[in-house]
Amino acid sequence: MTDVFGVRPRATSVDGVEMRVTRLVMVLLAGVLVSGCSGPEDPGAAESASVERVMEQVLERGDATRDEVLAHWDKVNAALAECMKAEGYEYLPYIDQAAVDRRVALGLSREQFVQRYGYGLTTLIDYLPQGTARVDPNREKLRAMPADQAGGWKRRLMVCQRDAERQFGPAPNIASLTLSAEESARSDKIYASVDADQRVVEALKTRAGCLREKGFDSADQRSLALSKAAERFRDGFERAVETAAGSGRDSSGLRLEDVFAAGELAELKRLQAREIAEARQTEPCQWPYDDLYKQVYKEYLDKALAGEL
Repeated sequence: MTDVFGVRPRATSVDGVEMRVTRLVMVLLAGVLVSGCSGPEDPGAAESASVERVMEQVLERGDATRDEVLAHWDKVNAALAECMKAEGYEYLPYIDQAAVDRRVALGLSREQFVQRYGYGLTTLIDYLPQGTARVDPNREKLRAMPADQAGGWKRRLMVCQRDAERQFGPAPNIASLTLSAEESARSDKIYASVDADQRVVEALKTRAGCLREKGFDSADQRSLALSKAAERFRDGFERAVETAAGSGRDSSGLRLEDVFAAGELAELKRLQAREIAEARQTEPCQWPYDDLYKQVYKEYLDKALAGEL
């Protein structure tokens, strides 16, 4: 199974997902860890909450603050360490940098975020939210273990993670969903209903008209193009993080200036300026659609939970 960030909860690849769907998840869940199947390597999968219940819980949590997110993960980490210890395994506390939404971590409204960072694609490559880490401290320890021991550690961690989610609920910023084919079909049915809702259809038309008035094609996947353009910088930075971790060095203070030459940084700066200028124009067209989609999604989710969909 493969974990993927930024995809609606369904058993499909991230490739080819259109921009408005990815944006929905950023609004609805901010980040989603999605696994498309369950099986013998996934102990306890049958006991996990339904996809509808997990989505409901995430929606109810709203826009959690950085401190609320970190407090959630502190409780989870303590529970994981205790659960692993019971089987003779040591677990080191870890809060992934993706666990805290960057806009929330920076304490900015969405309008302020766009003014400073655009979409956040090229502008925050080396940003590390306070209280989080770039590298899981358990990873190097696992690499040093014999394969059978590492396998046992991972299987136990999966069980402990499910116990922690049942105890504390899904994380404010990241929901962990393992979808069977049947749950994927149910989730798709909710999205199909939302997409067909006349309010959403009209909002999509309004969004397209707003973008056209500003000289943008609503279907040109601009953010994807910017993300692709920044790929070399993201990959280069991640390689530098890996190199630091492999040599036992702390990468938390690593910055783009430590990795790239002046000419490359100038190129990235031009990309960032392009992104910010564009986002300042396009995001005000997107927000009303995002807000409505979230509202309508909640209505159909409630129907699904009541057995009326």
